[in-house]
Amino acid sequence: MSVRVGFRGGREALKRLEAVDEKAKRAVLMATNDTGETLRAQILREMGAAVNIKRNTLRERVILTRAASWSGQVRIWARRKGLVLSHFPHRQLYRKQKKGKRRRAGVQVNVSGRTRILPGAFIVESAGSGSTNGLIFIRTGKRSKAERLGMAADGGDLSRTKIQALYGPSPSQILNSKLPDYQAAGQRILREEIVRQLKRTKL
Repeated sequence: MSVRVGFRGGREALKRLEAVDEKAKRAVLMATNDTGETLRAQILREMGAAVNIKRNTLRERVILTRAASWSGQVRIWARRKGLVLSHFPHRQLYRKQKKGKRRRAGVQVNVSGRTRILPGAFIVESAGSGSTNGLIFIRTGKRSKAERLGMAADGGDLSRTKIQALYGPSPSQILNSKLPDYQAAGQRILREEIVRQLKRTKL
């Protein structure tokens, strides 16, 4: 699902606009696309605050499709794939052992302002991207022979290991949770933008 915003003035209003010159239509088109930009910025800001994640991480996952004509719509949609859990604030936990050694004891992660400890989870720093500093995995089966021999150390041969990357909520899920609110906000912003653009064109 997505947020769609477009001029909705009823048939009579549409007929009146069709009768005026291209300036008015251009003003409505600019207002519609400016509304999309403003609403997308609001969604990114609120979505980032809601799940405790940087807006830059969400920018490429919340997409704006601009209107092509004055009677068209802007569409704001978000990718369905979940965000890897390491995009969220996290840290590896350790348990002390004898002779000063440490053993991994799960991962602490904060999603939507709530801190959870995931027993058995661990971070593979060589996986993922620079924005994640690794991926968070959890084991789904016994260690393979390759792992026991050290062939999969530090993620060098992850395809042969019985582990699974962990994900958080998807941008699409977050967007859909407030869809009616964003739809209403979009129409309100559009009305204000149309008035502003028409004033600029002195119509």
